[in-house]
Amino acid sequence: MIGPSIFVKWGLGLLWITTISATLQVFLNMEMCRYTLYTGEPITVGFMRLAPGKAFWGIFYTIIGFAERGLPGWALSTATAIAALQLSKIPADSDKGTVLFWGYIIFASCVIIIFLGKKIERTLEWMNWIMMFVVLGGLLILDIFIVPGKVWGEGLVGFLSFGYIPKGVDLLLLGALVGYSAYGGFGNNAITNWYRDKGYGMGAKVGYIPAAIGGKVIHVSPNGKVAEPNEKNVKSWKGWWKLLNIDQWGVFYAGAMLGMFLPGILYCGVLPRGQDLPSWGIAASSASGLVVKLGWFGWFFALFIGFWIMYSTAISNVDLVTRQTTDMLWFSSDKVRKWVKMDIRKVYYALLIIFFFWGISYFSFKVPLIILAISANIANLTMALSALLTIRVNRKFLPKEFRPPVWREALLAMNTVFFGFFFTLFIISRFI
Repeated sequence: MIGPSIFVKWGLGLLWITTISATLQVFLNMEMCRYTLYTGEPITVGFMRLAPGKAFWGIFYTIIGFAERGLPGWALSTATAIAALQLSKIPADSDKGTVLFWGYIIFASCVIIIFLGKKIERTLEWMNWIMMFVVLGGLLILDIFIVPGKVWGEGLVGFLSFGYIPKGVDLLLLGALVGYSAYGGFGNNAITNWYRDKGYGMGAKVGYIPAAIGGKVIHVSPNGKVAEPNEKNVKSWKGWWKLLNIDQWGVFYAGAMLGMFLPGILYCGVLPRGQDLPSWGIAASSASGLVVKLGWFGWFFALFIGFWIMYSTAISNVDLVTRQTTDMLWFSSDKVRKWVKMDIRKVYYALLIIFFFWGISYFSFKVPLIILAISANIANLTMALSALLTIRVNRKFLPKEFRPPVWREALLAMNTVFFGFFFTLFIISRFI
């Protein structure tokens, strides 16, 4: 939703930012997952093993997580699609109450869904497979039949228009495009938690977080289990690393590029250029243009697509903050583990309830697009810092057989420079 809002206003030439951001995020993901494959621990637990200690990094990343993903912009943006369906128009500022009403319901439904299934990671996986096939498939069909070839070409050229910055561009949205092209920030760190629960590498030896309804008590180890660097394990490591490459380049990277390109060209193909999209109707904006071309079918189809784009992400975001906070607390506190009798679900769902009430307290704080933009700019800080800490963690804890080559560390340093620059730009433009 951030992409279309900035592309309609300032052009598809800004897609080069997605090219760089998504590429750098793949390398960041893989180097963080390198630690998880070797130890079975999420990367944030690895960070907690560094100076100045687990208390400092645990508190820091919990605050960052709640600040970045704890604001309810995703749920509110999802609600704009349902509100548009109810109102039979794009929600305006006067329809704020309707959007907020549906926002509360959607936010609560995200929490309810996470209670279901054998393990939470599997529930999220199914939700995101639905999103990929329905949303990307639907967008592709719409784009093929609706979007002019000229706009397709503009978008493809935009991926390679490096350095293009239009005059007067909104720096808040520009930084948001950087941060949320692909996934961004705390979400990238959470990928290692999901790989642990999926059983990648040594994650299969550690355990996973089960769901409250349909799951069972799983004794998750607070500490990882490392693999000896012998010939057999090195060979197995290479197999996991190959699978990780397929997953990151074939799913994460391809999905990131398509996920920004397909809605971007759709919005630019059906809406007048240079306009500001309605803040309380961001997920429904394309519907107004599709009504002209496809009638009411276009209206309903666009709302359906807009809903699923935001809803699947909203569910993941509700989980990822709670999940990482749970894993950090599980690692750092013997008292907590004893208190819940080694049932990690009690920690996870207690934090989930806290997260829910934290989120709804901000529902009328800002309009949905502004909340998303602020969150995305904070994500730039998370990625810049996580890249540096990942270099340190992999050097300190991995044997030489599993460490990355220097050129991959250099790419992590580029993460720090690129995302750090845009976070600094955000701070200067907003507070100085």
